[in-house]
Amino acid sequence: MASLGQELRRERELRGISLQEISDSTKISLRYLRAMEEDHLDVLPGQFFTKSIIRAYAQYCGLEEEAVLNKYHEETQLKQQILKEEKKKRKTGKAFTLDLKRIFPYGLTLILLSIVILSILYLFPTREKTNLLDFTDIPETLFAKDQIPPPLDAFPTQFFPEERIFFTINFVEKTWLQLYVDGRLTINGLKYPGDKEKVKAFREIVLHLGNAGGVTYSLNNELGKPFGSSGAVVKNIKITAENLQEYLAQEQRDKNPGESSIP
Repeated sequence: MASLGQELRRERELRGISLQEISDSTKISLRYLRAMEEDHLDVLPGQFFTKSIIRAYAQYCGLEEEAVLNKYHEETQLKQQILKEEKKKRKTGKAFTLDLKRIFPYGLTLILLSIVILSILYLFPTREKTNLLDFTDIPETLFAKDQIPPPLDAFPTQFFPEERIFFTINFVEKTWLQLYVDGRLTINGLKYPGDKEKVKAFREIVLHLGNAGGVTYSLNNELGKPFGSSGAVVKNIKITAENLQEYLAQEQRDKNPGESSIP
């Protein structure tokens, strides 16, 4: 029976679609797409993102998403069961067996040596404790001092990156949304009036909308200008720390002209 990766590759090739086309459209790394088709799912970044990648792949190729995901779940459960059985066999094979014939000579030697030492101590007791080391004479500087770890402020700021873009989107009409945060597919599917999503990004947010007028949004708690009219399909909306001001509503831009909302 063909694996999930083999089936996906066959369906893609039957439709004459290249991996590069899928990568360009979905913004999914070409390396992840190849790993999925070669059944190296351990290369993908976690189960949540693996499902999102599989769903986006299936959607682009016109495949039934739920059927593909069911195939993924079946293979994952089968692999986990095989790993459990192999682990159980290894544990059983390493059962400890006591070899008395090998241990006995060493134990007898240790017992005889202990008897000799105790006999010497009993027959020749120490009369005076001479040349003993007086620990009170050792300078305090010879003992290690307790080391206090440096404060967090002592480390360069690049070790502790902070989110620079806070994006909130509200849905007022039925809208399809595909959203990437720093290159990772985070949201993908239909949203309905009353739904709300919040994400944080270090570098950029890229989104595709099936109904540009069906949403309102804010960037760093400031109102954003419309992406387009109701029913309009808009793709490759790229919001970064550098161009964030361009997506703010006019009244927000007039409030702080020439300034960025990013600290």
